[in-house]
Amino acid sequence: MAVFIAAIALVIVNLSFFQTHRSVEAVSSQRQAYQMVRVVMDRMIKDLTCSYVPDPGEPPRQMTEDMISLYRFVGKDEKDQKADKDSINFTTTATLGLPGSVGGFCEVGYYLKEMEDVKDRYVLIRSEDCLPHFGLSTAPREMEVAENIVALNIIYVDKDLKEHDTWDLSEELSLPTQVKIAVTFDMEGEQASFSGTAFLPLSGLRIQKAQEARP
Repeated sequence: MAVFIAAIALVIVNLSFFQTHRSVEAVSSQRQAYQMVRVVMDRMIKDLTCSYVPDPGEPPRQMTEDMISLYRFVGKDEKDQKADKDSINFTTTATLGLPGSVGGFCEVGYYLKEMEDVKDRYVLIRSEDCLPHFGLSTAPREMEVAENIVALNIIYVDKDLKEHDTWDLSEELSLPTQVKIAVTFDMEGEQASFSGTAFLPLSGLRIQKAQEARP
């Protein structure tokens, strides 16, 4: 009888230990996931807050299409049948200071790339090109900053507080006043959405576009 009682007690202790261990691992995993989310959102908002366009001067100087493309800000509304997969490229003064970077202004971009082994899940890519170039970079440095992403939705707010799904500096001739970001992650089978808003200090600057010469 004593042996039987001892065996039961041992089983209960082991079950309690393993349950506690699993709980600790789950909490640790969740904490790491939320830390990753915080770092990603902080980085995106910092990059966007430092979006750059040149001061037009007084009187405002006229800029050609090529000149404007040096300070690109292009937000695209992309999606598949299940989720938003927006992307954005813009000029910013906030950089990671990667080796070989010349500093100053850089084109930074964010977009989703499909994960190799998981269906309908994506990796968030941050691209950076600090060399002067016209239009969007064709050879940026790319870095994976987060994985297990379900969706990325980006909204642009103009000076009248109207929301837009897309934004193109060459057409709008100014930066949006706000950029709202919503990222949905897959956290161990549960979807969790996180959002943040970047306020762009240089949104009040308006580019003067040169009139094209008529034939």
